Amino acid sequence: MVLKYTIIVFITQLIFIGCRTWNIIAISKKDIPSVLISGTLVHISWLVSIAIGAVSMNELLMNFEWKYVPVIIASLSGGLIGSYMSMKSKKL
Repeated sequence: MVLKYTIIVFITQLIFIGCRTWNIIAISKKDIPSVLISGTLVHISWLVSIAIGAVSMNELLMNFEWKYVPVIIASLSGGLIGSYMSMKSKKL
């Protein structure tokens, strides 16, 4: 189960950061359809990631369940890699 959570959180963090970058660009261009689509993807990916992340943090802090550490690391690394990829994108 933890491996599944780790993969899901990593992927949703990449989606969140990538779509958030797209959303900011769409807002600056006043492209309403793109703002709505990217905003929806940002919100859904954030909800999934934060739900799993909150459960993992709770298990780690309250029950000392160290097996959830990979989920937390996946969240951090997914966000960092997503940010790096977004900044290196030629479309910016």
